[in-house]
Amino acid sequence: MFEAGAGRTRIDVRSVWFLLLYASSFVEKLTLQEKERLLGGERDNDLLDAIASVLATQVEARVRTALFPGYRNQSKPLTRVRGRIDHLQTASRRLMDSGRVQCHFTEQTLNRPRYRYLLVTLKQASHRVTSQEVRAQCVSAARKLEQNGVSPVDPDPSFLAREQFSHFDSSDRKLLQLARLTRDMHAPEHTDGSIELPRIARDEAKLRQLFEKAMLGFYRCHFTDEGYTVNGERRSWLPDASDNETSRFLPTLNADIVLRSRARAEQVVIECKFAPVFTEHHNKTMVSPSYMRQIYSYASIFARDFEGSTRAVLLGAQVRESSGPDLDFTIDPYPMRITQVDLTGPPSEIRKTLMAAVDF
Repeated sequence: MFEAGAGRTRIDVRSVWFLLLYASSFVEKLTLQEKERLLGGERDNDLLDAIASVLATQVEARVRTALFPGYRNQSKPLTRVRGRIDHLQTASRRLMDSGRVQCHFTEQTLNRPRYRYLLVTLKQASHRVTSQEVRAQCVSAARKLEQNGVSPVDPDPSFLAREQFSHFDSSDRKLLQLARLTRDMHAPEHTDGSIELPRIARDEAKLRQLFEKAMLGFYRCHFTDEGYTVNGERRSWLPDASDNETSRFLPTLNADIVLRSRARAEQVVIECKFAPVFTEHHNKTMVSPSYMRQIYSYASIFARDFEGSTRAVLLGAQVRESSGPDLDFTIDPYPMRITQVDLTGPPSEIRKTLMAAVDF
């Protein structure tokens, strides 16, 4: 348990894993069985082990289908010509005396940055997971990569960023996303070492972004199959913004999440706050006035071009000693809800709170 963010929000380490899981685009690429196990609550208490197990299993499957080779530039003295001859090096080093020539050439290799990144991630995960079975999976997958000539040297991020993917190796992109998620989920230890809580947990701005992105990912995972579109959306204050010169001087309304079902003729606009929802004013506890104006504006503007019911939700992370309750009310004629999610609780309770927040 640690505290971070505005109002000193208390967060369980498992909750950080929960947020990272839903914020990751990897979730959308899971098989149906993997998604049911991870998102259904079966592995809430050992999410790191669950993700590491999926990574190890998929790496082994990738090795069985043959890793995709890359190319690297080489310059070596050889006894036969290969590629392009470097006459200057050949002459200056008197290589001809020993029957050799300096050659510049390219050769295929499996020791690519992407596979080195996977290998190092598996080795790190093997020291972090709690299950002996998952540890053995990670060690086995890492060994198979090494047997294919991959070295356990973490690649420079710049080299990793330059990796290009084609139709034939698109599965490697999924593996890299999974490996990044596994690294982000490394838990903190109270001893010196190179592995610590992700930097994101010590940065208020990044935590706020993580919270918002995780909420979007959560509702997208649980509502897309129900026929809803789930996206962050923008709107202009003016209905004819494209033709109105005044609109460029007005701010844009940026809704964090909009759940919309035209078949059911309903939409829910959700604003996420990783900050105190309530404030004290003259010894009176009240919802922050700016937040109230914000969600009412969202409800009215987003309802303008939608034929159906519109609801608004202010979803905040519960802060230490939160002084306000969850609220339900209606304002001309939009139903609204103020909900706070307790990040100190287990993932199952967080999931239940998030589902209940839009069920009204």
